[in-house]
Amino acid sequence: VTVLLGKEAGPGDVQFMRDELGLDRPLVVQYLDWLGGVVTGDLGTSYGMGYDIFDEIVRRLEPTLMITLGGLLVSVPLALLPGTYSATHAKKVRGGVIDVFSQIGVAIPAFWAGLLLVLVFAVRLGWLPTGGYVPLTEDPIECLRSIILPVLALSLGVTAVFTRYVRTAMIDVMTEDFMRAAMARGRTRRGAALVHGVRNASIPLVTVAALQFGQLIAGAVVVENVFVLPGIGRLIVTATLGREVIVVQ
Repeated sequence: VTVLLGKEAGPGDVQFMRDELGLDRPLVVQYLDWLGGVVTGDLGTSYGMGYDIFDEIVRRLEPTLMITLGGLLVSVPLALLPGTYSATHAKKVRGGVIDVFSQIGVAIPAFWAGLLLVLVFAVRLGWLPTGGYVPLTEDPIECLRSIILPVLALSLGVTAVFTRYVRTAMIDVMTEDFMRAAMARGRTRRGAALVHGVRNASIPLVTVAALQFGQLIAGAVVVENVFVLPGIGRLIVTATLGREVIVVQ
């Protein structure tokens, strides 16, 4: 109430606003009322801007889903080839180079990767926009162009994690009987790995990908602010700066 009205507001104005927002009720009652609204899809109304929170989340959901699902779809196939190569060359320098690069990928923050991508592909080369989002229904091509850099920034770290999982899974698979049988039938080690190993090593990758989806959503908070995307992540930051507690909840 102090934030909304200012410190110079009179006691009458303060009491009126508290009554309007339901803040004069016991905290337990306020919480149960909020929880009941969550169950029924009524998330309340923004204190400062006055918008319906559920409608605002739905409106901002598309950009967030586009970059998180895009990041997941890009990360999985990108991780299969280097992960398999690293596993089949586990005791060689070439395999070690892949491991080093995957470790670097894990360590690079998404926001820093995003800034570098903007600097190279948007500012210097001018191939892609520096930020903003075009809805899919409005222009599919421009929508794709607007999410390429955010997806790459978001998927970099996840791809590195997936690469390490693929490497570990492939090393385990390479010792299985069916792999030895495939090589006994005339397949090379590399051929057996690509035909039989990748398929079996992908099974644990699916589980890891589901767990990493939450990490992608968390990363979207940062990436959306770097690329000025009107998604859930940017809504969270805006609401936090505006002290919109009910929106953050």
